[in-house]
Amino acid sequence: MITTYEIRRLLTQYSIVPLTLEELDEDTPLTLDSLALVWFQHAMDEEHGISVDPYGADLELFTSVRGIHTYLAALGAGTDAR
Repeated sequence: MITTYEIRRLLTQYSIVPLTLEELDEDTPLTLDSLALVWFQHAMDEEHGISVDPYGADLELFTSVRGIHTYLAALGAGTDAR
């Protein structure tokens, strides 16, 4: 399963958020617009083979690294993240 560190790395390495890895922690509030979400989806697919459907995703969870991790953990387990 992908770690919160890896989510933070992807978000900062691909400049999806305007923060450094050190500045972004698990609970830093995030606002991902549609382009940022597509870019994150691309990074997840390219590096980890994880497909995130931006139309089916629980976008309410994409407000922090912890929320994204919760979504991805539920996706991997085949359950509802809410």
